[in-house]
Amino acid sequence: LDYSDQAEAALEVGEGTLVQIAQAGLTGSALEAEALTVMATILTDTKQIARAEDSARRALVLAEATSGAQSAAASFAHNGLGTVAYAQGRYSEAEREYGIAADLAARCQDPADPAVVNQMASHAGTLFMVGQLEAALAEAKRAANHAAAHLPEDSPLQTLALGNLGAILLTTGRYAEAQKALARVVELEGTYQAESWHYRAISLSNYAGVLRRLGRLEEAETLWLEAAQFHERASIGRDPASGSFPLRNAADAAQERGDLAVARERRDAAVAIVDKALPEDDPERARTHMERALTRLAQGNAQAALAEAVPAMTVLRSRFEADDVRRMPLEIGEARILAALGRQEEAWARVQSVAQRLETRLLDAAASRGDLVRFAPTFAPGFAVAADLALRTGREEAAFRYLQLANMSDIVVVTREVAARAAAANAQTADLVRNFQDHLYRRRALERENSFALSAGEGPRAARLAAEIAANDTEIAALGTRLAREVPSLRTLGRPEPVALADYRAGLAPDEALVAPLLLEDHVVTILVTREGLAWGQSAQPRSTVRGKLRTLRASLDPASPRAIAGEPPVFAYEAAHGLYQALFPDELAEILASHRDLVYFAGGDLAGLPPALLVRESVGRDGGQVDPGQVAWLVREHSVRVAPSLLMGEQASRSEAGRRRFLGVGAPVRGPSASAGVDLSDLAPLPGAARELEALASVFGQDRATLLVGEEAREEALAALPLEDYDILAFAVHGLA
Repeated sequence: LDYSDQAEAALEVGEGTLVQIAQAGLTGSALEAEALTVMATILTDTKQIARAEDSARRALVLAEATSGAQSAAASFAHNGLGTVAYAQGRYSEAEREYGIAADLAARCQDPADPAVVNQMASHAGTLFMVGQLEAALAEAKRAANHAAAHLPEDSPLQTLALGNLGAILLTTGRYAEAQKALARVVELEGTYQAESWHYRAISLSNYAGVLRRLGRLEEAETLWLEAAQFHERASIGRDPASGSFPLRNAADAAQERGDLAVARERRDAAVAIVDKALPEDDPERARTHMERALTRLAQGNAQAALAEAVPAMTVLRSRFEADDVRRMPLEIGEARILAALGRQEEAWARVQSVAQRLETRLLDAAASRGDLVRFAPTFAPGFAVAADLALRTGREEAAFRYLQLANMSDIVVVTREVAARAAAANAQTADLVRNFQDHLYRRRALERENSFALSAGEGPRAARLAAEIAANDTEIAALGTRLAREVPSLRTLGRPEPVALADYRAGLAPDEALVAPLLLEDHVVTILVTREGLAWGQSAQPRSTVRGKLRTLRASLDPASPRAIAGEPPVFAYEAAHGLYQALFPDELAEILASHRDLVYFAGGDLAGLPPALLVRESVGRDGGQVDPGQVAWLVREHSVRVAPSLLMGEQASRSEAGRRRFLGVGAPVRGPSASAGVDLSDLAPLPGAARELEALASVFGQDRATLLVGEEAREEALAALPLEDYDILAFAVHGLA
């Protein structure tokens, strides 16, 4: 009854059961311990927390007295205590109780008992809540593997375990696996638990979350609204504020596309839910109010935003540690509100404090990938606001540093692997590092395969893969110990240090300028650096508008568009291209730009996906096929543009040290069938510039330091015969299909 969202009916049956136990003279028995544990959960779901805790503690005393501390009954009672602690927000205590319950269940209960999976899944959830992401993922995998191996497909615990796993995979950035797992949960619940509205709402909301991360915002928004409706139909009392989450996510989606009125309406509805369900000092209630304050700011009412933000931030600072990812983004929002009210120095002080904490986290060589992914949505926006406020308060060096950190954050997530490759260049440790890397790659491959096996309901295969993962982990631990002893520098590699402004300026050519736009919530700020100094300007285009123009521009080039499929010529979005030029190249910078022909484009996030060559300096008056591209004022008619992934000094130095690097260029193969790949190159358009391009690149290195495989020599067997490890740079100028 409780799992079917009929908590009140479950309570009535449970109380009646306890009466019958007493009447039958079974007071103090193992049966009463079990009934009291069930009642603890039901009382929690009906918001009777004091009674629930008393019931759970009595259950544990009885379970240990009748069955022993190491028993299935004790496991069940510890789980009840964990449920009560979780409902009160005592996540560390809940994690401890659920952990005891899970370990006891695995040792003492029948593997086919669904309670084993329940205990493991509950433990995984609380590990996540206390920030132990890697441990949470491992426990969620254990639960899902056990469910796949021992429970029927229609078991609610099957979907519970898989849903937990999908949610944690989502949080740790493993989106493909998360999508598979969560899609399977939505399917199973719709088939077997159609009336479990509370759990279906959570699963649907999680699935929407992964779609959002995959760029499918419109689909996600629709699903969040459906999840909100499911919450309205649920009668379960567990986590009463959960109905606010899909509304808050749907508000984010509306705000992201610029519909502030709809966003505000959803914020108001979410606030109404948490105000009714949670006490004033509850951090989730404070977060919901703070989110509404930021929507008020976007609507232009900074005073009202501050009035709502002040009490909310007081709660958040008292309940969350300074480096908690649930607190820091909202502190950054508070700084934006202060800045909008003209309190720039206060705003800078607030944001600098957060930015320093974020920088420590980002550049910490010991940070796990899961931690980096969890903080990733905060890194770039936080550093961008810090750079913006540094500019507004005259702190150019700080602005330049935070600019780099904002664009660096996406890259840092993968630098651990790059660092390991660098260490592998040392002949003395190469075999050890490569062996360690191989085991890490194998773990990733096995985990991915295991996730998909679980999503497909292939229990035996999932169990086999879980055993292989465990054996591989043992070897990883041993290799890691050796690496720490023999290659102590490995931990410090791969965390790039931002370049100082003066050093970067000195490395620029006289006619060269860095153009670095930052996309903020309500405007775009562009930093321009030349040998002479740093300048900046801004446009009032909000992030939602810029993103809309980016989508329009890229859609006009999409080879899968209806026009392209119909064989019609593309209609380039000239006005979107001009609008983006106006956003990224504000008028204040025009004079400096005019005197610097060579531009270095440095951007992250959405703007990293914009090829600057598509920008148009002047309006063409209309979009359409009648425009003559030859008469358009493209940016590249006036400037050469080089796209820079980072501003590290090593990249600047590589241009002057190119003569010392070994280069291999492959391309312009003869047109005809390729026996090895089964590709008929005669079906592909020729690439007349490919050979010239490779020859020009090779000329930079010199004849004795460059190798070319061009024309007849551009064959797979010739490439395979070369010692590729001897080359620093490999360039391919061929069709991707070939």
